[in-house]
Amino acid sequence: MALSKADMKYLVSLQTKKGRAREGRFLAEGVRLLEAALTARCLPRVVFYAPSELAPRGEELIRDFVRQGVPTTTVSARECNRLGEAETGQGMVAVFDTPQAGLDDALARKHRRVLLCDRIADPGNLGTLIRTAAAFGFGLVLTTTGSAETCSPKTIRATMGAIFTTTIVGGVAAAEAVDWLKKSGYTVYNADINGQPLTPHMAIADRPALVIGSEAFGVDGAVREAADFQVRVPMADNTESLNAAVAGAILMFWLSSSERKAP
Repeated sequence: MALSKADMKYLVSLQTKKGRAREGRFLAEGVRLLEAALTARCLPRVVFYAPSELAPRGEELIRDFVRQGVPTTTVSARECNRLGEAETGQGMVAVFDTPQAGLDDALARKHRRVLLCDRIADPGNLGTLIRTAAAFGFGLVLTTTGSAETCSPKTIRATMGAIFTTTIVGGVAAAEAVDWLKKSGYTVYNADINGQPLTPHMAIADRPALVIGSEAFGVDGAVREAADFQVRVPMADNTESLNAAVAGAILMFWLSSSERKAP
């Protein structure tokens, strides 16, 4: 059954930042992302799918959503492609409620490790950092004002499903974020090109919080001053810097276990 003009207008509005903010919802597309949502028990409000576009894996996923009581609606391939933004759609798009976690909620969950993204404006970098945080046990991600939107399509795709398993608190003032981290008992490691090399020989705090700043502007001055350690990735002398997501991945790897030793 074709979508009404009003329904299509509403769904297309969720492709915009303004529409997502107004409705408190976002779109996610593709089999892999929706499988990740189902595994995380993060169920969408509704799934739209084009039967002619589904592979067997997608057909089974639709049946799984139906078994979980999630409403599903068939649409044409043209309508489904209009709702999605990926170059190669997989025949399904779902509507999710935007998570509304705050710092008090984050504290209640007692995360051992935290990633603070300060003005990471590129959605691909932000999504990759969220994905990496999930891989290395940084269960809480804070983003400051000026960072990319966590529920934009590009960010969500880059998380590869980690958006559904990670607690994310967005739009926090940088000074507020680092003050909250310190008061909550975290040891703050700020990534800085002039910091000390983070190596396997360093003793790592039991509750580390890593700060990754904007490639263009660096970390907010108040955050840098409040950090307990300034650290960097050891690099060859003729190397200027690393991409923010790459640097964050390496630093999270070393901070993820105080027991990790050099070979």
